[in-house]
Amino acid sequence: MKKLLIKIEGFVLQIRLNSEKMMSHYPVLFLLILALACQESISEKEVADSSTSPIQVSGIYPHLAYYNDEGECGTGAVVPWADRLWVVTYSPHKPVGSSDKLYEITPDLRQIVREESIGGTPANRMIHPESEQLFIGPYAINKEGNVRAIPYSIMQGRHTGNARHLFDPAHKIYYATMEEGFYEVDVKTLEVTILYQDGNREEQRVDHDPTEVNPENATLPGAHGKGLYSGQGVLVYSNNGEATPEALRQFDIESGALAEWNGTDWKLVRRNQFVEVTGPGGIYGNGNPETDPIWATGFDHKSVLLGVRSPEKGWAFYRLPKASHSYDGAHGWNTEWPRIRNVGTTNKPDYLMTMHGLFWYFPGSFTASNSIGIRPRSAYLKVIGDFTRWNDQLVFGCDDSAQREFLNKRKHKGNIEGPGQSNSNLWFTSVDKPDQLGPSTASGAVWLNEKVAANSYSEPFLFAGWPKRSAWIRNEANRIIEMVLKLTPRAMVNGTN
Repeated sequence: MKKLLIKIEGFVLQIRLNSEKMMSHYPVLFLLILALACQESISEKEVADSSTSPIQVSGIYPHLAYYNDEGECGTGAVVPWADRLWVVTYSPHKPVGSSDKLYEITPDLRQIVREESIGGTPANRMIHPESEQLFIGPYAINKEGNVRAIPYSIMQGRHTGNARHLFDPAHKIYYATMEEGFYEVDVKTLEVTILYQDGNREEQRVDHDPTEVNPENATLPGAHGKGLYSGQGVLVYSNNGEATPEALRQFDIESGALAEWNGTDWKLVRRNQFVEVTGPGGIYGNGNPETDPIWATGFDHKSVLLGVRSPEKGWAFYRLPKASHSYDGAHGWNTEWPRIRNVGTTNKPDYLMTMHGLFWYFPGSFTASNSIGIRPRSAYLKVIGDFTRWNDQLVFGCDDSAQREFLNKRKHKGNIEGPGQSNSNLWFTSVDKPDQLGPSTASGAVWLNEKVAANSYSEPFLFAGWPKRSAWIRNEANRIIEMVLKLTPRAMVNGTN
């Protein structure tokens, strides 16, 4: 019998080789382990010491993994609150609850599964300062860590966003669902008022197959709701999909919407795929809601989109390049929940943006009159649902391994399926890790295979931060055209070039 001990960042593997047949596989085993591990032999003392601290592999703690009984187990929200880290997971389409859980993680990394858990498909989170509560999924958590759950029987839907109330922010908040359910919730009593009925009210929609066409909703164009935020007298809502069979096959059709509500009527802002809606106040809401900007990120088949709303001029839009097209799709299923979030400190804010496989530095002062400062950081190969700063580390909540294949069926895969049980985990990193990953190579277009009228202006394309840049212009017309490129070397600062 032979024994091999290898240290993997604190994780000790012990391999026993019991036969000559297994011995023949030893080199293969050894190479597989080295692909994950450091090449370091360890002593028996080190083996004993490893049991005193949680095992982690490159910032992943196996004992913090979470599972459900559904086709997908993603991380919907990750929020520090009441001296704990709170996490909710989600299933693909469960508007009335599921086997997903609310997790409480202690500073010494103990995972507590809360007995109040009722599951669902939640990705909403908001801290309400006046009542000193965290709203995450269908749960309200006070500053002592006590949890109350709002039953799906009175607030049905796939909860996708929270926002401060337009008219009574000290006592009420908004909830939005992915199928355009909009609710008003009293923060003290948790009494729920239905503003717009969730689209899953019919029984067949509750049991909707998540691999089929998105459910169609009654109020707004598009489907597959994502973001919610309020300010400047409006409630802003986004969706990133389309409820048509074509959306499952074509990536470049019309899809998604950005819309706003003034308390009475809805207004369509733009017909594109949008995801995050937030502002400088983040999950607390804007500190000066009448004047603070509202930001919205989105995309189409050409590029990333960035919108900013000002109280004087309304919405302005910009384009940015994509580091990956893996998140594309007119159905909207591949993005999960991109975010812009402050991962700095109280005295030194530092906004991190995730979008189409790229970490971005996002300036908290970004407006249409001050569009300077967005910079690429590095690329990542993850599906990130939410992230936060906790105990001087970054914590990313990921969507790691789904049991269902969804649309990922293709001939060259053969019969390879997903894991037996859906699972995901948290990824702990240093604060500067977003600067240290893959190359930030990216590309995008302002026009692509489309008719452009004479004297048309494209939307501004932001590309500062790349040391090497190029533009490709192709004329598909049957005549010579003249094209003018206008560059603003320092973008717009205080309304001037």
